Parts: sequence; C-alpha cells; structure tokens
Amino acid sequence: MNLNTSAWRPFILANLYEIVMGDKLDKNKTSQENPTINFVSRISYNNGVDAVIDRIDGLTPHPAGLLTVSLGGEYLGSCYIQKAPFYTAQNIAIMKPRTPEMTFEVNMFVCSLVKYECKTKYYAFGRELNTHIRTDFEISLPIQIDNLGMPIIDRNHIYSQYGYIPDWQFMENYIKSLKYKPLTTSNNISPYNIEVSKWKEFKLSGILSILNGKGITEEEIEANPGMLRAVQSGEDNNGVMGYIDLSYCISKGYTYCLQPCLTVARTGSAGFVSFQKDGCVVGDSAKILLLESQHASIGCYLFIQTLLNMHRFKYDFGRKVTRNKYLNESIVLPVLTDNGNPVIDTTHKYSNLGYIPDWDFMEKYIKNLPYGDKI
Repeated sequence: MNLNTSAWRPFILANLYEIVMGDKLDKNKTSQENPTINFVSRISYNNGVDAVIDRIDGLTPHPAGLLTVSLGGEYLGSCYIQKAPFYTAQNIAIMKPRTPEMTFEVNMFVCSLVKYECKTKYYAFGRELNTHIRTDFEISLPIQIDNLGMPIIDRNHIYSQYGYIPDWQFMENYIKSLKYKPLTTSNNISPYNIEVSKWKEFKLSGILSILNGKGITEEEIEANPGMLRAVQSGEDNNGVMGYIDLSYCISKGYTYCLQPCLTVARTGSAGFVSFQKDGCVVGDSAKILLLESQHASIGCYLFIQTLLNMHRFKYDFGRKVTRNKYLNESIVLPVLTDNGNPVIDTTHKYSNLGYIPDWDFMEKYIKNLPYGDKI
C-alpha cells in the first residue's frame, strides 16, 4: 500500500486520545524484590520499559493497551504501546484512545507519526512537548472519503474542527500490509545458569581494541550510497544513519570493519553500544570495538554488548567516551575453570590476576536463550 500524504488532514492529538500525566516515580526509590509491574521511562528502546518493579501499595498500575510518550529529554517523543500493566517515571504522558476503532494497528500508525512530529518540531530544553501534548499537538492522518472522493464530514466535529474523520481502516490495513512474519523460536529456557558471584573483573583493555571514527556526514551518505552501514552517535536504528559506498570510505581514509563488531557512541547517546553483524564504518562521534578474531563470535559480542550498555550511565550529562578512559573501564565476566577453580594464565593476557574469560560459555549462553537459535 502506498502512502499519499497530500490528501491527509491535521488532527489535534487530544481529540483522538485522553491524555494524562504519568506517575512521576523515581526508579531508584522503587523496589524489585518481587517485580511484576513494568516501569516505563524516557528511554528509546525496549518499548520504553526501563525495569520491572514491585507493585506499589495504593497505586494502581495503568492497564495494558495504553500509549506512553516521552515529554522531554534526549529521547523526546519516544512513543510506545504498552503490552502489560505499567507505572511511569517523570515526564511521561499516557494516552488512552477515545474510540474502539483505534485498534492496536491504528495506534502503531499514530506512534510513528508522533515520533516524526517530535523530531521536526519539538526539542529538549526549549520547545518541550509537555507544554503542547494536551493542547495543540497535531498529526496529519488519512481521512474517510465518499464514493466521489470527497471528505466525509462529521457534523459533531468529534475528531476535527473541520469535521474530518480519520480513516481507521486504512491505517489498520497499512500496518497489517507491512512485510513481516512472526518470529518463532525452538529455545524455551536456557540450560545455562548465571552465577555472577563466580565471575571476575576484566579491564576492557584486556579484551577489546578500539578504533576511533572519522568524518562522515549525512550529505556524504546521500551522495555516495552503498551497502556499508554508517554509524554515528545516535541510538535509533541501532545507530545506523544510512548505507554508504565502501570504496568511497576507503578513498577518504575512514574507519571501517567488514566483520561483526560493536560500536560505542562517543557523544550524543554517549556510551550506547550497538552490535553490527555485517561490520560498518564509523563517524567521528562513534568508535569500533573489536574482540580478538578467535573470540569474535556473534554470541560473545552480544554477551559483552549487554554488559557494556549497563555502564552507559557513566557517560550521562555530557561526558564523552574517550579511548583511554573507555579501555580503563572494567566489567565482570564468567571465567574458564577446571574442577571449579579458575584456570590461571601465567602470561596474564586478559587479566592482571591471570583469569581467562570463558568465551565458550558466553557463546553458548546467548545461543540457548529464547530466539538465540535465530542468530
């Protein structure tokens, strides 16, 4: 189905949804002893779910099916449909559809438009969304038309001051027409247990090497299209700005890798680590992280990516990722053992204490997780 937006009409979001402010909770003041309720914050991944926390006495969770939108901060406009009961952090709005015709697919359609509008018209520490979301925030939608191609007008003006009616069926059909198939897995529960108490500390300099990025603008990508992913500091789309020609990157002396690798954002979403299965070229606001070739499996990269992203809070508030500082960071990893005792490498290749990362465990653990068989 093609999108001809020239015939779409503007609608005030508050006429489509009942919009209220969220719970304004501080995640650090919640408990996670018996976590059952999703905690939605202003992050731009995992459907906005930042954690799962305990139910709070006297505070009823919001029901599944409602939409959440981030009103400020770096990821302003991140909009998601919540699939389970939830609480929210500060500066989150909750949107409840005003009509049953707004199905899951219609809400998905709207989520994309909200995010797009925020990218072009709203921004943090200036034109913030929280002063507009319940009053004059607009999105354009396809409208219902009659057999003559004329707009069908609602005399009660429920959704639009001009009487236009959103074409709910078109939006639902469009989302359903997108090419995808349900993801299935043969893995149920991983047979590998995580015993973090037995893990040991490793400096990143002992397990990773870093390549600093150079240059690359959106204009270059548009002028030199190709098949190589171009990664910068953004978090959306796994950090990928677009696809650029490899030969052009080589001619410019840009930093690239044609094998699986990790990237870390230097600025912007500083500390955000992405996995690039087919390699990439990085601009000056990102860096490539490489394991030794004999350990550079997809499973090991994904395992370490998860741990590195747990440290990204260290780069909040404008702190930049520098090569020396990052290599001096430490993470804990499972270690190779013999009869329950750590195997010690006398060359101290990976650790000052001689510990050896258990690369095989990391690989197998990832591959045995649900959907790990799809990697």
